[in-house]
Amino acid sequence: MSRLLHGFGRFTRSLYARIALVYLVSLLLLSVAAAWIAVSQFNHLSREMEQRMQINLAHNLAGVMVTPLEHGPESAAARQAARRILSINPSLRVYVLDANGRVIGNYTGTQCPANAGVNVGPLNDLLAPHPMLPVFVAGPCSVASNVFSVARIHYGPTHQSGYLFAVLHADPRMSMFSMLRTSTITRTLIVAGSLALLISIAAGLLLFALLTRRFTALTEVVRRFAAGDYSQRTTPRRNDEIGLLGRAFNEMAGTIEAQLNALRVTDRQRRELVANLSHDFRTPLTSLRGYAEQLQADHDLPPQTRQAHVDAILTNTERLTRLAQQLSTLARVDAFEQPLSIEVFSLSELAYDIIGKFAPQAKSAGVTLNVDCTPMAISVTADIGLIDRVLANLIDNALHATPAGGRVTLSITTQTDKAVVCVTDTGVGIRAEDIPLVTQRFYRTTASRGKREGSGLGLAIAAEICERHETRLQIRSVPRQGTSIEFALQLA
Repeated sequence: MSRLLHGFGRFTRSLYARIALVYLVSLLLLSVAAAWIAVSQFNHLSREMEQRMQINLAHNLAGVMVTPLEHGPESAAARQAARRILSINPSLRVYVLDANGRVIGNYTGTQCPANAGVNVGPLNDLLAPHPMLPVFVAGPCSVASNVFSVARIHYGPTHQSGYLFAVLHADPRMSMFSMLRTSTITRTLIVAGSLALLISIAAGLLLFALLTRRFTALTEVVRRFAAGDYSQRTTPRRNDEIGLLGRAFNEMAGTIEAQLNALRVTDRQRRELVANLSHDFRTPLTSLRGYAEQLQADHDLPPQTRQAHVDAILTNTERLTRLAQQLSTLARVDAFEQPLSIEVFSLSELAYDIIGKFAPQAKSAGVTLNVDCTPMAISVTADIGLIDRVLANLIDNALHATPAGGRVTLSITTQTDKAVVCVTDTGVGIRAEDIPLVTQRFYRTTASRGKREGSGLGLAIAAEICERHETRLQIRSVPRQGTSIEFALQLA
């Protein structure tokens, strides 16, 4: 029972139930209003037909009473003539009115108030050549309005002008309820109207069911999506508002799913970064501690061995310094709210400084490192600190990827209003499927994973710095032949 009540409560709160209730109430009120209008207009029509059929009744009666009225409206001859008329049609109420509408002859058998009269405006309206029927007027002995027939007459010895006024009482057989009992056409119209009402109700409820069914299906898809099934999509079949809503949901769901996938990838890359950084920090730190403890424990080490230990300590220190610099640069690049320090500087001088900085590393690796700058003096507008980091990362990556006997070249050329910087090496190269990925944070190529060197941040940092300078890295590579990476800066 409680489940049944719960289901009924859910139904009454549903969109379908609310729309159906509003529709049924509106249709019921509309039907009641239409029925009321139909009944009133039917009665109005019956009175109009009655007045139209008897519009000349007063003229005919005036022809009968013209002679008796010469003796006066209250004369015996006039009353005798009126009694003959009423014996034929007892429902008539016949009066003689003066030119102002005051009653001067009452043949109804009822007593009217003193100075009783009729408004002559409606009388003249009915006497017009083409009157708009029905015309109502209140009778002299009642306040209720009714249809009537009227004719102009002359009465009395002096032939005064007046009106012969006849009130037409409604025929009970012409009422709506009487017609319902006796008229086949009226019954047919009522039955047809009732059937039309029922069909309208059924069609409306069916239409609302079809509309809300689409809403229900969309709601179910949204509910499953919210529960974690991010593959849920709707299949809009129409271009109406519900279809547009479904397409908007699909677009939103696609965006959310893509963002979630990106978050998963970022989280996976973050875990890889933590693992890489842990290794990159742990290895040199372990080495530093080992060499330092050995130096501390054995003061009698040969000078050659002691110098080798010191060199190893310095090498590991440089490795830690380089890793810390990369993390610092990454933090700065991530701080988008921090504006760039744009200035004009000599790109050619910066290139020679970078080459000089990496010359010892290149010499120890057996790699030829040179610079090709044409023309010799090239100035650009950029953040010199960040561009220095880009060049350093590109040169460092190139040196690590190039075996002994290879070559790394930093070249700078000009094209219209741009300075094009290119770092080329003759190293191991990058596989085609890795090229779109190497600029992603924490990504490491297969070769670098095998070496367990680097954090996968160098090219990612360079790419983001270039993006902030409204340029991008162009990477071309052939495995086992070498790699070329270039970007452009605005000339000063």
